[in-house]
Amino acid sequence: MMLKRKNWETSLAKELKKQRLFQWGRDDCCLFVGDAIKAMTGFDPAQSFRGKYSTSLGAYKELKRRGFSDVGDLAEKMTLALGFKKVDINFAKNGDIVSTLIDSHVSLGVVQGEYGVFVGSSGYVHVNKGDVISAWAVE
Repeated sequence: MMLKRKNWETSLAKELKKQRLFQWGRDDCCLFVGDAIKAMTGFDPAQSFRGKYSTSLGAYKELKRRGFSDVGDLAEKMTLALGFKKVDINFAKNGDIVSTLIDSHVSLGVVQGEYGVFVGSSGYVHVNKGDVISAWAVE
């Protein structure tokens, strides 16, 4: 099981202050969540995906090549492999991983306060926690 570092809140806050505009293979939802997990734990679960694609089609092919049907399937399997337990949305806390639909596609983000924070084309997108689909606790 992956454990948060002592200073994870400060590290995550610094990570969330970085400017991000959605870009496949650079600042997409999977890499954003990988950055957040690395800030909290020191481990980057997205490392092997970095530099492997630069388009939506490339991302889809990379997911398929690794045996995932889509981003939601990746989230379910990777969080399980990392030891993150699925939790009720109402119990999701700062730093937990969440998913929601953005533009009809599953997107991954991180809980901050009462919101799930996601990367969008104009910067961060804040979605009320009650409107997210799934949540996984990062202990």
